[in-house]
Amino acid sequence: MRLTRLLPGLSLAGVLLLALPVDAARLQFWRFDSQENRLTFTTDDSIQPTAQLLSNPTRLVIDMPGTTLSAPENMSVDGAIKEIRVSERDAETTRLVVEYNAGYTVDPSQVQVRGESARQWTVQLPEATALVPPRAEENESVASTSESSPSENRLASRLSSQPGNLVRNRPVQGASTRIQGVLTTSDGFFVRTSGVDPQLNVSRFEEDGQRYITMEFEQTSVALGLTTSRLPNERYSVDGWQVDQVSNDPATAHITLALGEESPDWDISAVEGGVVVLPKDVSISSIPDNGASTGTTVASTLRQPPGTRQVNTPEMPTLPNGRFTVVLDPGHGGRDPGAVGINGLQEKQVVNDITPQVAEILRAQGVNVVLTRDRDMEVDLAPRVQIAERANASIFVSIHANAISMSRPDVNGLETFYSSDAGQRLANTVHATVLNEMGMRDRRVRSARFYVIRRTSMPAILIETGFVTGAEDAPNLADPMWRQRMATAIARGILLHLQRGV
Repeated sequence: MRLTRLLPGLSLAGVLLLALPVDAARLQFWRFDSQENRLTFTTDDSIQPTAQLLSNPTRLVIDMPGTTLSAPENMSVDGAIKEIRVSERDAETTRLVVEYNAGYTVDPSQVQVRGESARQWTVQLPEATALVPPRAEENESVASTSESSPSENRLASRLSSQPGNLVRNRPVQGASTRIQGVLTTSDGFFVRTSGVDPQLNVSRFEEDGQRYITMEFEQTSVALGLTTSRLPNERYSVDGWQVDQVSNDPATAHITLALGEESPDWDISAVEGGVVVLPKDVSISSIPDNGASTGTTVASTLRQPPGTRQVNTPEMPTLPNGRFTVVLDPGHGGRDPGAVGINGLQEKQVVNDITPQVAEILRAQGVNVVLTRDRDMEVDLAPRVQIAERANASIFVSIHANAISMSRPDVNGLETFYSSDAGQRLANTVHATVLNEMGMRDRRVRSARFYVIRRTSMPAILIETGFVTGAEDAPNLADPMWRQRMATAIARGILLHLQRGV
């Protein structure tokens, strides 16, 4: 790997050293957002981390001197990244390694390591590129596929006989648009793209009694990090998705939907930042706000301003006494304040107030409630999971507040994460209920591999109640009355889910 034109402050001695800010803190937790290709970790106590990019295989290594680790952990990742590992380099150093699959590399000048606050760090990873171009026979296969009709394309894929999700992506040079993923909205889907707004052709066909829609994107590549886990599964009676890089020259990509019997007729429109897929006669107000400049213009012009919606507050659902046990997990605590935002607002201050109120409401409706902590104290991730398992919980709900750079006060909204199909059902209900009652911006329900929702055996979610760094969210999160409303909304969503059956 040839590394030249180093940025100021970087040095090369067999490896590339990335200069980092001097202030950091002891490692408390970490997470990887595969959709944003971003690694986040929170620390405590001042240290001086270092990062280096190694080759054969490509690895980004972050060392944190003066840290300890309760237990090593590995996280498998689809796409170009093989896995992420956290371990002890030695007795006084924690090491975090992002290892790429063989044949992939990244541009070291594009790796961005930032201290978002004294306690939160982000590592923005660039998109990986292949070191070796596809074999000749692969190019021939792709070229022949691009000349096929949509029906022939469709029959050549796994979706033809077994509905499901399939991604076939290859390195492509010179494309002006890139397909990043498919997001589920409140009433349809949003195909998120980057670069130039997409040039789109839509065709519809039917085979063996099943309907299909193919979207053809001109001058478009499929992001190498796009995997089947980032495609919707059985939503709105869509049986499966296929994303194909059908041609490299010219760059052409296809997205095919296999429609179930109850799937509606879909209108498909290219907009700024992507493609909206909605049932006919539905407005495009459900375009997700991803907090970035791309794709937010249309959504922001249609979205009602926060606080202007009528809030629906029906009576709380009732449940049989003692039938369900809910474990509530207030994030962070003690010496770990979590995210720190505008006017010094701490994440733990928010969740320390919201979570007990959720517990009180649930108990009043006959639910057994267990808290992973009932006071402002540090609790590691593993004990939180153990508490839920010992309680034989019906569901697990981890409550947090979000953050991004203080330079992005425009990023606001509700996010809810899940790790399993059962967790997704819980996440959808709670997320929709909170949105309905709070009138917040919608940053979607997403799949994630956070420790506490991945290691718990029951349906589990992690809800981010807003951004302590957001110009809209931070004043709300600091308001006790708003936090009370949030607690009521979360509790209602939990009760609705339990009422429908876990």
